[in-house]
Amino acid sequence: MYRLNPRYDPAPQAVLHTGWQAVASQLPDTPTALAIEGPLSVDNDAHAFLTGEWSAGTVRGHRRAVGITLGTGVGSAFLADGRICDNGPGTPPEGRMDLTEIDGRPLEDTVSRRAILARYGDPAADVSDIAGRARAGEERAQWALDDVFTGLGLALGPRMLDFGATAPVVGGSMARSWDLVASALSTGLVTGGWTPDDPRADADPLPPGARATRPAGSTGDAALVGAARAAGE
Repeated sequence: MYRLNPRYDPAPQAVLHTGWQAVASQLPDTPTALAIEGPLSVDNDAHAFLTGEWSAGTVRGHRRAVGITLGTGVGSAFLADGRICDNGPGTPPEGRMDLTEIDGRPLEDTVSRRAILARYGDPAADVSDIAGRARAGEERAQWALDDVFTGLGLALGPRMLDFGATAPVVGGSMARSWDLVASALSTGLVTGGWTPDDPRADADPLPPGARATRPAGSTGDAALVGAARAAGE
């Protein structure tokens, strides 16, 4: 038996798989350990997410794709022909955008939950509140989101161009606010040098492999699919 204590787990949204059975775990913030029977391996959640989206989701049919998971911070994965890449042209160190910088400062100073809160400037508001206010038409809230996600696109665009990616796919909690962030992200990507075949973030389905920006599939099981695929290799 293997025991994984979420209090000390450095990757609390890791994807766990035991043999052929895959389990996506959102580990609770409690001292209770999670018991796992059988051989255990732990996948980076962004890796599992992108592998799942490439296998059976939004970026199926793309030879090269980039996955971004947006929650408290930024998770990322770069994939070529079904394999996760941690080096090469355009790929950040270890494939991790959170290890990159914008204007000499860590990326997550510009793109993260705390960055959105800092831009909005209301200590009583959380990101969900800001998203709700933006959806209701509040300009201040939309500006905070636009500023953050344009910055992400500016940082990601040149890397996607050098990597040869034909699609980014966005997951994590902020993907639920795709209607609020897609335009700013697309603007940043284009300004950064990566131009989709259809600039509309909500464009109708394009031919397989066409360059487009997409949110994660609506079923939300990409990480499970990716973990199952990894378990079978």
